[in-house]
Amino acid sequence: MGITNIYLARHGETEYNRCNQIQGRGIDASLNDTGIKQAQAIAQHLQDVSIQRIFSSSLKRSQQTAEAVAKKYQLEVNTYQDLDEMDFGILEGKPISEIKPELKHLHERWKSGDVDFASAGGESPTVVFKRADNRARLILEENQKKNLLFVLHGRLLRILLSEWLGYGLKNMHEIPHSNGALYHLRWNSTGFESLYINKTDHLTDLHSKEEIASN
Repeated sequence: MGITNIYLARHGETEYNRCNQIQGRGIDASLNDTGIKQAQAIAQHLQDVSIQRIFSSSLKRSQQTAEAVAKKYQLEVNTYQDLDEMDFGILEGKPISEIKPELKHLHERWKSGDVDFASAGGESPTVVFKRADNRARLILEENQKKNLLFVLHGRLLRILLSEWLGYGLKNMHEIPHSNGALYHLRWNSTGFESLYINKTDHLTDLHSKEEIASN
């Protein structure tokens, strides 16, 4: 088995991200203007990589980000509900400032190793990992020795990468993420190797332009 290059991106910004509101699987928000620019920056950065297949969740913010890359490569975006963000149940749509105690409790349970715990009406990290990992491994088996792009979500990236890279689900908070960030892994029969995590230098020019425009 040869090396498969896995590029992962977190979707661009939505208004929920900008306003610090929980999205999750049940909120299907579109990219805002900044998110569209971030998606274009991802596409520009990956232009020399020769991406061969593109995968995303079924949610708009992920699909729209993936489509910016797909347009440059003239590829189709393959979408899967299994790759959707975690369902945060009753917390979805709420400002983070209003649910700090609930989020603190959730994170403390996870950090303690109780990764089967979920918010009311939501999914646990264990459930999310199982559905997304199963789908991802099917994709990897079918696309060996190719350059693949997955456009996913913040919590989902933490869940997948914490297990794939040996951190363990209870340490998923150690995986950083930000809108438009990139990750690069290599996969073969022995497992996953990380080349970089949460790469954002392709967004530097974007931030600089925004600062100039706001002055």
